[in-house]
Amino acid sequence: MSIARTLIGASLLSLTACAGTAGSDSRDVSAAECRAYYVHIYEINGEDITAMMGEAQLDKDAATCAEHGSVTRRHLDCAMKASSLQQLQECGLPNT
Repeated sequence: MSIARTLIGASLLSLTACAGTAGSDSRDVSAAECRAYYVHIYEINGEDITAMMGEAQLDKDAATCAEHGSVTRRHLDCAMKASSLQQLQECGLPNT
């Protein structure tokens, strides 16, 4: 299993996480940001998540991510700056 898939899996497993407050630990991340995050981390690994999951499922997962606060603002900001798997790993888990 690739690092990106592991991170996505960890993110989707953390759906029961509670909503955070404002600041870098905030879980106030939009569905569009979650979608961009998923696309980006898969692209880093050379994969096309849209082709793998399809538009509808990707949109559904992004909405669930936003609704449940699966990704912290801190992690999102770090991951979106990452351009390699090493940099992505340094961001930690999605809920941190």
